[in-house]
Amino acid sequence: MTDLGKRVSVELGQKIPATRKAHIFLSVVPRCYQTAEAIAEGFSAEGGEVLDMDPLPTLLGPEYTDRTVWNNLHPNGENVTEFVNSWSNNEFEGIEPFDKFSMRLMGDTVKRLLAVEDNLMHIHVTHDLAMMCTKRILFNRPLTREDRVPFLGGLGITLKNDVLTLFVGCSSEPMEISNFKYL
Repeated sequence: MTDLGKRVSVELGQKIPATRKAHIFLSVVPRCYQTAEAIAEGFSAEGGEVLDMDPLPTLLGPEYTDRTVWNNLHPNGENVTEFVNSWSNNEFEGIEPFDKFSMRLMGDTVKRLLAVEDNLMHIHVTHDLAMMCTKRILFNRPLTREDRVPFLGGLGITLKNDVLTLFVGCSSEPMEISNFKYL
């Protein structure tokens, strides 16, 4: 992680409301761990309490049996939206089916959050691939280039009065999630 990346991650952590305790889940890639540590540092500096930081393998991406499938994903994920759309349309062999991965991803993230009985916040630090898969699932439509997120961009989900609300980084309008087949 660059010095700028660390500073921005600490700043993000400082902007997260410290009114609830947090549990941070992260991909097993070192830069995700570094990002999570910096977010935790900023959050803690503002009085927030991080209960735990745990690796979550699902955040790394799908299981695969044919390494050549990754030849379809450009370096730095430049074509990640196209890759996810093609994958969800079953255009690749040798990779976990998109629907199966979607069940795992939503189970390990959204369903886990909904199962928490305490007033606990979950923070997930991941890559473009998992983030774009999440957007494809929650938006229930093909992705566009505009769906791509910047560094530390993301999604937020809240549950209030049995209503799930999705907040999309860089957008001011929250979306209500209803008829969600993965819950």
